[in-house]
Amino acid sequence: MPKKIRSVWNFDSNHLTWPYVVAIPGVFLIAAIIGIVAGDFIRWGGLVLFTTFIFGFFINDSRRYFRERRFWLLTASLFGVHVAAFLAILWRIDEWKLLWFMVMILELPPFVLLRNLVCQG
Repeated sequence: MPKKIRSVWNFDSNHLTWPYVVAIPGVFLIAAIIGIVAGDFIRWGGLVLFTTFIFGFFINDSRRYFRERRFWLLTASLFGVHVAAFLAILWRIDEWKLLWFMVMILELPPFVLLRNLVCQG
């Protein structure tokens, strides 16, 4: 019988603690109280959400490079360029749809290529 491979991305409800249960609705509540309009919430919340997904996936896929300083310098550089580029775009465009953040997925192949070039050996 083949050995079952365990996924790193398993969700375990036992590790879901009360801070997360409070923080997620809390963000929406604070946004409503402060009066953040839906467009701004989608724009900046989408940037945070999709950036977290892209870099979370990239870092999780790069576990073997965690002890290499070059990897962390590359990751910090990529993050800085990524955030600067999207900040420049989001400040200049009046309407930004949440699905348009899917363009970020196109960043992953160059990130992986650069990681492999910088961290080989």
